[in-house]
Amino acid sequence: MMKGHGAVYRAVINWTEVPEKGATLHTEYEGPYGEPSAAQGRVTFWENNLRDYDTGETRAAGHVEEGVVTNWTSHTPEEKRSWKVDRA
Repeated sequence: MMKGHGAVYRAVINWTEVPEKGATLHTEYEGPYGEPSAAQGRVTFWENNLRDYDTGETRAAGHVEEGVVTNWTSHTPEEKRSWKVDRA
């Protein structure tokens, strides 16, 4: 998923709800991806998915951002809840 040099990519998608639902603008982030083309593919997917094929207009637009992962740390999940019943 990530190249050896630590570069990662994400898709930033700006989309608008249909006017009947308020036409509210939203921003979503997808990724990280190891290649910019994978992130661009997600942008293209959402542009096409939210396209009005009668008018050709889309309610989505986006771009690709590049970042660098320089440090990974251990993740310790919260303790799992025990479902055992004490039968003492």
